[in-house]
Amino acid sequence: MDELLDLVNEKDEVIGEVLKSKANSDPKLIHREILVYIFDDENRMLMQQRSFNKKVYPGVWAESCAGHVGKGEDPENAAHRELVEELGFDTKLFFFVKRILRYSNETHISYCYLGVYSGQEIKFQKEEVEGVRFTREDEVDGLYLEKDKIIVEEIGWMKKVWNIAKK
Repeated sequence: MDELLDLVNEKDEVIGEVLKSKANSDPKLIHREILVYIFDDENRMLMQQRSFNKKVYPGVWAESCAGHVGKGEDPENAAHRELVEELGFDTKLFFFVKRILRYSNETHISYCYLGVYSGQEIKFQKEEVEGVRFTREDEVDGLYLEKDKIIVEEIGWMKKVWNIAKK
């Protein structure tokens, strides 16, 4: 099912609407997404391995969860929705930054959130998620060495997120 998204400009102002399929194939069609980073009490990040059936970055280890913000949807509500859909639990989330991500096929304005894992049962959505693991900051480089299973451009960003989470 194709979702309807808000089309935004670089100032994150809504200028129209766009189908997700179109937005994901044209970098001029800027749209919103959420990125959620969940940490446990040992400062390990809950990372998900994207399903091997995904069109973009199949099988790659990534943030705890991510997803598009629907047309008219509040980004924080989208973050909670995606967390429940992809990992089967919810937790309090803290917004910490908005960033623009440009890829060859699409451009996102990403709303980034931190959350705390406190033992909730994880029931991941098999269509979206291949697996999950708690990862220490010093293990991220090793994921890259495992046959490019992490987006190398994101390693530096993830290490910044760890520093933010420590505060």
